[in-house]
This record gives sequence, structure tokens and C-alpha cells, in this order.
Amino acid sequence: MSDVCLVLEGTYPFVSGGVSSCVYQLIRATPQINYFILYLGADPHGQEEYKYPIPSNVQLIKIITLFDLKVDAQTTRLGIDFDWSLIEQFHLAVNKVEFQGLEEIWRALFFPESRLCDPFELFSSQEVWDLLDTIYRRQKRDYSFIDYFYTWRFAHYPLFKVLSTKIPRADIYHALSTGYAGMLASVAKVKYGAPMALTEHGIYTHERQIDISLADWIYNTDIAIEAKKNSSFFKQWWMKLFNFMGQYCYHQADIITTLYGGNRDKQISLGAKRNKIRLIPNGVDFPRLSALKSVNKLERKEGEVIVALVGRVVPIKDIKSFIKAISIVFNSASNFRVLICGPTDEDEEYFNDCQSLVSILELSSCISFPGKVNLNEYYPDIDLMVLSSISEGQPMVILEGFCLAIPCVATNVGSCHELIYGNNAEDRALGAAGEVVPFGKPDLLAAAMIKLINNSELRRQCGEVGRKRVQRFYQENTNIDNYLELYQDLELGI
Repeated sequence: MSDVCLVLEGTYPFVSGGVSSCVYQLIRATPQINYFILYLGADPHGQEEYKYPIPSNVQLIKIITLFDLKVDAQTTRLGIDFDWSLIEQFHLAVNKVEFQGLEEIWRALFFPESRLCDPFELFSSQEVWDLLDTIYRRQKRDYSFIDYFYTWRFAHYPLFKVLSTKIPRADIYHALSTGYAGMLASVAKVKYGAPMALTEHGIYTHERQIDISLADWIYNTDIAIEAKKNSSFFKQWWMKLFNFMGQYCYHQADIITTLYGGNRDKQISLGAKRNKIRLIPNGVDFPRLSALKSVNKLERKEGEVIVALVGRVVPIKDIKSFIKAISIVFNSASNFRVLICGPTDEDEEYFNDCQSLVSILELSSCISFPGKVNLNEYYPDIDLMVLSSISEGQPMVILEGFCLAIPCVATNVGSCHELIYGNNAEDRALGAAGEVVPFGKPDLLAAAMIKLINNSELRRQCGEVGRKRVQRFYQENTNIDNYLELYQDLELGI
């Protein structure tokens, strides 16, 4: 079997989460494949220790830090024989999402064996300053050139890091997202002519649009711009950049996989070709998980209902809405306890806000944050799983909970609806494994939780539906077989 280079951004092996768990599952289950891992992280923080074991078939882990900005403060003239129009072509390609001529740009600016200069010298070169000044004046916008220049510099620095990375040679390149990871895999395909696969759990471009729309670190003008939901020009700039990277990745990928039909439709709307896309649902180790027994880790009191949200404490999981929902449940149900199980160090400011909200709403007696825990010890004692996310793919925690007949209340994002209510006629005939509500609606989330907390027989029925669903449709061995078939097809050029 071929050597496979996995290109990963902010996931395995340094960050816990659903994608990371799937990557570890794939590597562990395919010892016949040698893996190289290119890990892209925003900064060195959090890269001190692995959050997962490293199987023996992982031959290399290379870390690329995206935002370690190191640029000379003084502007200098490079004075080289160089076609400066390539910079403008690259600038226009990003804005217009055009791919013609990009390979020439990659080779001239970024590939170490052929580039005409150090690409990072471009950030402080007088020639680039003059070129951007010309483009800026041509656009006649209501913002300063200084803001324009430094946004260009900061937005393109991580992209330049990716494009100039020394890439190990492999038989197959497999990116687990678009964005920077997808760009790196795409460039590897250009450089070595090897086939490329793309797997998306969540839709990266969509998730970055959410992040950017909420961001307060991106310069925003005081003048309202009606287009694009009043986003500032600079937020639009970042959105265009991620859209460009996403579409380029779709263009380069030989095979694209995602988890469910709704994601496929989003990928097509963002530029992917339908005939490239395969659906590979997540799979879990049903025999192992369903056999887990309680070790009384949670010291359950008699008659107590234990509610758990398993996920990172970050804005996209909308933990604050969950806490607000619990404040409503608190007045309508009794003898229950709430656990928010997941890493709290990814966004410490958000975690602190969540803790403050718990205190303000006087919920400290029923809500706790145990952090990242051994879920094998927790799952057997959980009675109800809840997800309040504003974006998901196909949450592994729902599937894992189903193995132990844990019902779930989830927001209507990603594939949560089909996980709880069923996908096709055969699946839907099993019944409901919980409740689905709109995201960002704490009152509706609370009502669904109250319904299940107060009715043990309903919890049992929904949990049994979940158990049957995951056993029939979401087993790990099927998932692994699908990826092995994908790699074989790439080798054969199918």
C-alpha cells in the first residue's frame, strides 16, 4: 500500500476533537500504510505535547506554524530581475478566483528549487509596496493605504508559509480540510504530480466565514458597506482569501469526500464538482463502546439524571446558549446534573466568559467543567447528551453515545437531523433517537431537554433507537474499508 501524507490543520495530534479522533482511528486501523503528517497550527502554543498516541506507522510529523510573523521592519529594494506582474496576477487570482497561470506563480515565487527570491522578502520590498500602492489607488476605496498594506501582509503571510513549505514526497496527499491544509496538499500535487484526496467533516470555508463575521481583530471601517451583510472591506478580503483556497482545493482534488448529503450540496455550491464527491460517514467501534460498564466515576446520586455536553469550550459550540438553556431547565426539572466535558484551553477568554455566565445565573451547583476526560469512564453514567453547536459535521460524540443507548438533543446543524431522525426510509423507520432544535434558541433547547429529563421511559426508547441506528449504519469497519478503497482508486487513477 502507498505512503500517504495527511495534511492537517489544528487537529491531530495536538488538538482534541472529532476530526482528530477520526484521523487517529484511520491511522490505527490501517497499519499497512505508512503515514507522513504535515500539521499546520496558528502558533507554537499547544504543540508541546501530543493529545493522542502516535502509532508506529506514522513515519514523520512536520509542524508548520502559520502566524509566526517575522518580517523586516525596514522597506528595501530587492533589485532583482523579476516579473513583478506575477504579484499582481496572484492578487487578482485570489480576488477573482482564477486558477490559470498559478503553477507558474508557485514555481517562480515559492518552490525552493525554482523561486527567484525569498518570498518573505516580498513583504518588505519597495517594489511590492509600489505595486500595491498602484492597485490601491486604482480601487479608490475609503480606507487608508497603511491599513490596506498591512492587511495584505498579515493575510498573505500564512499563505506564503504554506506555499513555500518543503513537502515530503508521498504517493498520495490527503487533506482533512480546505483552507491552508488544502492549499498545501494542492501545491504538493502540483509539485510532485501525485494524486490528492480531500475530506471535509465541517465545511471549512463556511466555518471561517462565521469566525470572520464574529471577529473583532480584523480592522473594520466606520463606513457601513451594504454588500455582503455590511461586512467591512477587510473582512471581505479574508473571506475572499478562504473562498479562493477552498475553490482551488476543490479544483485540484481528484476525490472529495464528506460525511453526508447536506455537506455535499454545500461543497457543490462552493465550487466542487459533483462527480468528484463521495459520501463516507463516520464510523465508531460499536462492539467496544457498547460493552463499556459504569465504574461510578461520576458518583451518581439515587435518581439523578446526568446531562452532558461533550465538546471543546469554544464559540462555535455555543456553550453560552447551552448554559442559558440550563438556567431554564433548572426551574422546570429537579435532581439533574450537567457536565461540560471538553478542552477549555483553546479559547481561554471564552471559557472564562462561560464560567462567569454560570456564576451570574447561579448554576454553579449543577454545572461543572471537568475538562478533557476519559469518555470511556463517563459514557456509561450519562443519561442525556446535548449539542448546542452553530456548526458541525457529523458529531462523533452522538454516535459514540448511541452505542451506549444515550439519547441526544442537538441543534439542527450538520448531519445532526439525520443522526437523530434517520437518513433514508429504512433508517427513519427506526424512529427518533432524541430531539433536534434550531441553533441559538436556548428556550427551545431547554424545552427539548426538559421533555427527556422528566421522562425516563422516553429516554430509554430514544436511546434504543440510537443504538440500533449506529449498529446498522455507522460502524468503524465500514468507514475504514471506504478509505482503503479511496486510496486504491487514487493509486489506480480511477
